[in-house]
Amino acid sequence: MLRVFIAIACVLASTAAGLAQQWQADLHTLTNTVPGPEQDALIARIVSAEPDWGEVMTEIQSMTFPDAAGGEWFLDSATCIDGVRRPYVVYVPSGYNPQSPTPMLVHLHGVVGRPFIDPDPTQYVGNTALMEDAEKSGWFVLFPFGQEGAVWWDEVGMTNVAGQIRMMKSRFNIDDNRVYVSGISDGASAAFLYAMIRPTDFAAFAALNGSMGVGSEDGGHSTYAPNMANSSIYVTSADRDNYYPTSQMQKTIAMAEKAGANILYRKLQGEHIGSIIDYDYSDVFDYLAQHIRNSSPDTIIWETATPEFGVCKWLAIDEITTDEPADWHVDYNVALVDSTISIGFWPNDTFPGPGLMVASLSEGDRLSRRVGLQKGDIVINGNGMPIDSMADLNTFKATLKRGAAVSLTVKRDGKEIVLSGRMPAPRNYLIFMRDKPSAMIRAAYRDNRFDIQGSRVGAFRIRIDAQMIALDKNVVVTFNGNAIYDGRVEPDIGYMLRDYLANRDRMLVYVNEISLRPVI
Repeated sequence: MLRVFIAIACVLASTAAGLAQQWQADLHTLTNTVPGPEQDALIARIVSAEPDWGEVMTEIQSMTFPDAAGGEWFLDSATCIDGVRRPYVVYVPSGYNPQSPTPMLVHLHGVVGRPFIDPDPTQYVGNTALMEDAEKSGWFVLFPFGQEGAVWWDEVGMTNVAGQIRMMKSRFNIDDNRVYVSGISDGASAAFLYAMIRPTDFAAFAALNGSMGVGSEDGGHSTYAPNMANSSIYVTSADRDNYYPTSQMQKTIAMAEKAGANILYRKLQGEHIGSIIDYDYSDVFDYLAQHIRNSSPDTIIWETATPEFGVCKWLAIDEITTDEPADWHVDYNVALVDSTISIGFWPNDTFPGPGLMVASLSEGDRLSRRVGLQKGDIVINGNGMPIDSMADLNTFKATLKRGAAVSLTVKRDGKEIVLSGRMPAPRNYLIFMRDKPSAMIRAAYRDNRFDIQGSRVGAFRIRIDAQMIALDKNVVVTFNGNAIYDGRVEPDIGYMLRDYLANRDRMLVYVNEISLRPVI
């Protein structure tokens, strides 16, 4: 009889070991599948094996990565949600060791609204000043490429950037707590935007000669300066910048700092691009390197007008009411004067000249639309000044003033015609759009307790990080001084796996969440 019991015990042990090996194999397969029925089936199989949630977490955090050639960049492309394949470039540092988590900088280029993508992305990357410092620091650099219809602040462009970051985390041993965003001009404006609406992935930001208002005015997003209290941002502006001069930008920085934003501000001398062509990027890298992501902060301040951008780390605002805001719910904004000089067209880079061929017109109230400029026109003169090149166009633009009369001579269908009109007058505007009510939360966490101050909050969630709380004790949540939750939170392996697949963040896998609807 003893032999029978031993035999049964051996069979059970063997079966348990086989199940463990199977769910681990399924997890490995899961990380390489695309969303769909196969992914859902794998998650169901892993859950049915009933592994310990801690073992699942360990498997996720100990994933291995293949070797990769270092000290060089490679060009690839990805299909965006609009069905268009767009390129990206990745720089792999020479000292990359797939056994060691490695920092990554996501660098966003300027002039993102033009209709075409740089015809030679690798040449663009090779000419980027930050490459030497990236190699010295031993960092990956990801260069997404955007264009009209896929800019940094529309759905196509934003999902493209997010998807490429997750692709990098799937292929390389990226340090989740040291992923950074930098950008120049439009890229800098995007760095501000991501700090205000999607900061969870990132440790810090660098915005070089951009504006924190572009994502709101051009992207249509409701953005809020207090959200920048959750991130660290390196900012520059230039005194002779014809788009975002220091005289204007320092007002926005002062407003943001009053709202609690964590900003290091450098004032430069020079023009929009010229002031940062030879900029010392080692200062930027040094600043970024000092900031490692705190994935589970003790406090979060978050404001949003839409649940789409209601998430900041462990906090998510899911519903906004139209109630009167709390006394402490203050709207931080600033009025500026738009005196930007823009003709309002994108030239065709392949046209040999003389003159500049119009590839497309910019959106909005622009001189090009006021005078009736058309795609295919060849601009050859402005106010009597010959225009044969971009340098000539920039010289011409330097003579213009808002509200002034302008004439453009163009060749159209083989004939020269003169188009006349006026530059748009100077325009007063708020840097942040305000077209809907916002909800705001000031949250604090300590010892399994979350204290929430909320204004216009109809519903919210707390995402549970097992490193933050003791799972064998109750979690207590108060809202505006009233206890609204007191209970245990059990890890949910299905939730864990879906959260990981959505974010590819090995260092921040939430085990469950608490959904709450406070009674007002």
